[in-house]
Amino acid sequence: MNEKTKAILVGLILGDGCLTPLTGNSNRSRLDMKGDDKNLSYLRWLHKKLQSVGVSDLKPKKNYHQHRFYTKTTKEIGKLRKIFYPKGKKTIPEDIKKFLNNPLTLAVWYQDDGNLDCRDKYHYNAMFATYCFSFNECKLLAKTLRENFDLDVRVCRCKMRGKLRWRLYVTSKSMNRFINLVKPFVNPCFNYKIRKFN
Repeated sequence: MNEKTKAILVGLILGDGCLTPLTGNSNRSRLDMKGDDKNLSYLRWLHKKLQSVGVSDLKPKKNYHQHRFYTKTTKEIGKLRKIFYPKGKKTIPEDIKKFLNNPLTLAVWYQDDGNLDCRDKYHYNAMFATYCFSFNECKLLAKTLRENFDLDVRVCRCKMRGKLRWRLYVTSKSMNRFINLVKPFVNPCFNYKIRKFN
């Protein structure tokens, strides 16, 4: 697996991508990816970029306004599953710093699970929906973004369906740098996520 492919896969794993093992304890896994039809150009881009690991056809999901595809089931993707799903649930590994170190990974993660929070000229942040991760995992992600990309990132609490969750905010003072890092990889269907700097 080349570094570019790995960078994309890690970005998807941090976001909505799901790694499925061949069987319960198999060392082979595949990535399942789906997305809304309005973001079809992004899914086509991902589909093309992941050709090197082998991908199924990109097909519409019946009765949904979505398309989906999956990669081949391989040992290389299985290794990533052992890192990010050590006990069957997605988690952030202690050594995330060596996986989240490429602007391409950051951009894929942002397109997959991020949004622009822009309410007025004094409130301009990028937000990552890290709801499935614990507070400590979010702190580790924030630290990694600081150390690897020089971004000021805060862990903020929110309530979802009555439960306390955590998300990451890139603060206003780091937004110029953040947008410059991800912009080269942002698909046109997601230009609204970087709109102030278009």
